Order: sequence, then structure tokens, then C-alpha cells
Amino acid sequence: MTRTQWIIRVLNDSSNTDISIANKDWLRKNVEKLQINVDIHDCLINVFDIAEDWNKNGTILIQNGTAIHFKGDFNPLKEALLISKYSKSSPYEVYLYSPKQFENIE
Repeated sequence: MTRTQWIIRVLNDSSNTDISIANKDWLRKNVEKLQINVDIHDCLINVFDIAEDWNKNGTILIQNGTAIHFKGDFNPLKEALLISKYSKSSPYEVYLYSPKQFENIE
């Protein structure tokens, strides 16, 4: 299993569903190039996490396989990937936003 396949599998398992085909394609094209990692114990995020990391240097938000550049373009009803780099020397980490995970939270 390649690193890309493993990352996709971890994200699928974390949300108990398959991530979107467009987001899988984006990962296939970029995991090796950007050296993206995933933490199997901490890879789900919510809209508050996205808002907090939005304008941080080294953050990429992917929705429908495309980078989102403006807050108004983000749709909280659709799955997203947050790709974050916390320092120059650290690798990118990928997090999954899945609206289905948070729709029943009161």
C-alpha cells in the first residue's frame, strides 16, 4: 500500500465513509509532492477548526478537489480537506471535515 492509499484509507476509516472522488484525486496528485502526513488519532476537524486556521501561512483548504481561497467560497455542507503546515520544518498534515460527522451535535 502506498502512502497516498494509506492516507485515503485513514480518512475513510475516520469518517466511516468514503471521502469524495474529487478530494481523493487531489490527494493522489499532491500527497507525495507536498509530503503530506495524517495522524490516525487526530484527523477530523470541524468548522471552528477551519475558521481558526483559515489565513495561517501554510494552510490549504480543499473542497471538491479544488483549493478554496475565499471564505465565502467554503460550503460547510460539503466535505473538505484542511492541509496545514505548522512550521517551516514540519510536514503538512491533512485533516478531514465531514459535515455528516457533526450534524447531530447539539
